Amino acid sequence: MAREVGVLSDLRHDELDLVAQIEQSVFPEPLSRAALEELWREPTVRYLAIRERGALAAYFGFQVCGPTAHVIANATAPAFRRRGYGGRILRDAEPFARGMGARWFLGEVRRSNEAQRSVLRRIGWREIGICPRLFGNGEDCYVVFRCFDDADER
Repeated sequence: MAREVGVLSDLRHDELDLVAQIEQSVFPEPLSRAALEELWREPTVRYLAIRERGALAAYFGFQVCGPTAHVIANATAPAFRRRGYGGRILRDAEPFARGMGARWFLGEVRRSNEAQRSVLRRIGWREIGICPRLFGNGEDCYVVFRCFDDADER
């Protein structure tokens, strides 16, 4: 059943294969289908989705631990890029994370991923540090942060 374009809702279990395909196409170190399954089943993990004409356009996964919602992944399917879904899903996910007890998002972005860094800055995220050689290929990352109480700064 197709949903209204851009409405954020929970990722369905039958969409995990699509998420694994998107991960393969957009991330240098994608999560495996088995890892996605394990995460999806965790009660502290939430995966959200935006669909366009019934197709998975973007997804966002996070895990809540105390006041922190740690970003697992945020990706837009290549066919749906440049439509604002990447930033929109992050903004619209805040009430879902709050509902699980989180007060902020915390994540990591590859130093080379200027497109994602630009989106995050535009919607009020802050780069709060650099973690050297975090990724398997030795690439550094920026540690990024978004306090939900900063909503008025958007």
